[in-house]
Amino acid sequence: MKRVLFCLLLSAAAADARSEVVDYVGEVLPIMKKHCWDCHSRETSVKGNLALDPEALPDQIGKYNIIRPGEPDASGFVERMKLDEGHADFMPRKGSSLPKREIAAIEEWIRQGAIVDAKKPTEEEAKRLAESGAPAPTPKEAAKTDAFHTWTNQAGKTIEARFLGLQGEAAKLVMRNGKSYLVPLSTLDAASVEQAKQLATP
Repeated sequence: MKRVLFCLLLSAAAADARSEVVDYVGEVLPIMKKHCWDCHSRETSVKGNLALDPEALPDQIGKYNIIRPGEPDASGFVERMKLDEGHADFMPRKGSSLPKREIAAIEEWIRQGAIVDAKKPTEEEAKRLAESGAPAPTPKEAAKTDAFHTWTNQAGKTIEARFLGLQGEAAKLVMRNGKSYLVPLSTLDAASVEQAKQLATP
């Protein structure tokens, strides 16, 4: 759905609260789809043996890999994005430098442990989450966030999105294309507001 059917505000990863885990699926994947997907996705093509699809990404994460959990400055993944555009190793090779705020979001993701999906952490990721002090979700919580729900605005327009939680007076939703948004509750109809509150209840 290219046109946003109601007032959706894009959630800036760098502005998220520190207490919330910055994960790949919710925060970094939309950036990758915008800048890197044509050359580094199984949906299109995979160049340089670098697939950025969530299910393939764990192969790139590790102490000696291009994405080093907790160490953005030592991660070749970020290093190449920060090179001059004329450098032979600059990425994205056929594009322009990513905005600084997007690079900052990627660095924060790596700094927090390079978690692919905080709602469904692997055993290794759960260990990194525990070391960082962030609570791992219970199976019940994970089930809530995995499902796609219908959301309706006050004009009757609807979308389908996963619910990640409430942030103040807004619901954090993830569309099927991986993009995350903060949707003010004031723009939703009464049933959608009630749905958000129920999903947010432990």
